[in-house]
Amino acid sequence: MRNNSRIICVLLVGLLLFYSVNNSTTQVFSYDKDTDRNNWEYINHNVRGTNYSPQNQINADNVHMLELKWTYPIPAATEFNEQEGISLTEGSMTPPLVINGTVYFTTNMRDTHAIDSLTGNLKWVNTWDFNWQEAYRKLPITGGSLHVHGLNLVNGKLFPSTVACSILALNPEDGEINFELNDTCRYIEGNNYNWNSYSGPGLCGLSSHPGIEYSNIYVTQICGADSNWGGRAFIDGYNLNVNPPERVWRTFLSPPSEGDKEWALRECDKGWFFSYTEWKENGRLGIPCNEVPRENLINDWGVPKHYNSAVGLLWGQMSLDQETGIVYFGTGNQGGWVNNTYAIGPNLFASSIIALNATSGDIIWWYQTVVRDMVQGDAAWNTILTELTINGEKRKAIIKYSVTGLLWALDASTGEPLWIHESPLLESRVDENGIPRGRTSGHPCIGCDPKTQDGYWNNVLSYYDMQEKKWLNYPSKDRFYIIPLRAGEADIAYNEKEGIVIFPLSLGWDASAKAGNHKGIGIPPGEYNLNYPKQKQNTTILAIDANTGKEIWSYFIDGVAFRGGIIATEDLVIIPAADGNLYILNGITGELLHKIFLNTPLTTQPTIGKNSDGEFQIYVINGGRGRQEVGGLAHNQIPGSLIALGISEEIEIQENIVNNTVNKPTEAEESDSVRFTSIFFIILGILSIIILTVFRKRKT
Repeated sequence: MRNNSRIICVLLVGLLLFYSVNNSTTQVFSYDKDTDRNNWEYINHNVRGTNYSPQNQINADNVHMLELKWTYPIPAATEFNEQEGISLTEGSMTPPLVINGTVYFTTNMRDTHAIDSLTGNLKWVNTWDFNWQEAYRKLPITGGSLHVHGLNLVNGKLFPSTVACSILALNPEDGEINFELNDTCRYIEGNNYNWNSYSGPGLCGLSSHPGIEYSNIYVTQICGADSNWGGRAFIDGYNLNVNPPERVWRTFLSPPSEGDKEWALRECDKGWFFSYTEWKENGRLGIPCNEVPRENLINDWGVPKHYNSAVGLLWGQMSLDQETGIVYFGTGNQGGWVNNTYAIGPNLFASSIIALNATSGDIIWWYQTVVRDMVQGDAAWNTILTELTINGEKRKAIIKYSVTGLLWALDASTGEPLWIHESPLLESRVDENGIPRGRTSGHPCIGCDPKTQDGYWNNVLSYYDMQEKKWLNYPSKDRFYIIPLRAGEADIAYNEKEGIVIFPLSLGWDASAKAGNHKGIGIPPGEYNLNYPKQKQNTTILAIDANTGKEIWSYFIDGVAFRGGIIATEDLVIIPAADGNLYILNGITGELLHKIFLNTPLTTQPTIGKNSDGEFQIYVINGGRGRQEVGGLAHNQIPGSLIALGISEEIEIQENIVNNTVNKPTEAEESDSVRFTSIFFIILGILSIIILTVFRKRKT
């Protein structure tokens, strides 16, 4: 019997050693089954919206060896579009997708291009053909310049931004239309206004971000109405199992034009408000809606609702929890600024973070970051889903940046705020009683009366702020100064391996404003001037510990504000800047590793992915529709180009010969292997003791 027990132990040892050896390169961090780690398939890389690729082929040791691989000049808009009724907007603002060796991007005219990642040659182009005159005749949409923010790979199809109430899906293989849904906003319940100065429908903006899919339900926003157009914003869910897809639910983000006295009370048990005053004075990260006096919330948006009071578009990628089917997103500002005479109450669901059931459209929870927005403090751009360790407990969490410059972490199940980060660079104004009042005043200080002007931060617990105050420096009719107006207009990055959030804090993208009379639809009720008076512009890149909300490192870029997005890899942070430089930092320390001057302002987020030869490349959109308000280079390449940067092949070959590291595991992989083997030996010892004990008992 003793010999049998020894034989069994030897066999166990052999099996365990075999298993541990053959799994010596197992990664600690695995990726979603539907997301290829070599690709970039969404605006912000994956369904969690992280802007993070786990690649380490381009890394801190070799990033200085990057060279230009190819350039694809973006064709002029006139080469593809000669459509009446829309102004031609050059270039592209969509972060390039990288899918199985092909790079995709969509121009501002919604033409989608497929580029060979190895050569930079065009594979195909889909030219969007749209009858604008007919659309204006029958749809409640605005005119103006068209610009497309994004492109996602959803359910194996390419979905560019939703434009003019149309949803477009393309086959990535050949660019052919898989389906197109038009006129999705033709009939919007509760969207007709009857005011002295206007009678007719509220109008929808031209474009919103593409959506996301769960269980064959495509979730997307169709209508939004920034800039005082009044269209009633909503989110739609479409069943992709039928051809063409059919709408299965619609969730409104603002009340009907006839008003809804209890709009802010109907789902009050699900929501939180942010109050800057309560946070600074009492340490409260959020105010539960049911703690707010009813009289502050009644008649939200006005009864009837004014056409200048509507939720802006979704300018950020939604994120998705694939286990629960919950979709998370941030909404745009409310469109009534700078005169909110008719838009009383907190104005739900503008400038908010929302969790929504993808299959039913039901709102799970909401958190409003700016109540009764009088500045344009939207909570758009990407929403990140992750898992954090808070006080020793692991919790699914949402990380969200706002143009206010504040960064939030919220519990993904309830919306409960976990921490808020405000950089000391955002100096708070303090009133005569020592109470922090926000950051709207600057130098020179226009209209900054601390008794009446509370910056971004109207207080939901104040009846005056919610029901009586009409504009930022009311009752004064002088100009007031907004600084910084757009501290955080950017997609941010989250290094999932290190648990680090990286975001830009932009100063000097300023404005002065003056409330004026409401006139007609589409006419702002007041005066508004960017960069007046002009403040010094700069950007600080900040890295924050995601579990604590504390700063780890910072990097300063002088002379420019920021617009676009930041991406991260295993040990890198890649930053486009309007000064024409692509900055590449060490993502762990914040050290500048490399800077590439591209001689044109960079205001679109880059991406990274494998080409068809298995080599990772960085893809950058430059030129096109510039943003003069962020400063930077005076000249701009029009219509711009797509460029690919990769490690020099000659240097790669030399390094491989010297170091013989083509298939060598990384230090992290070797460390994981050692750890994995040690665990198996511990298990081996325990099993051996158990088996020997059992056999001895049987023998006895």
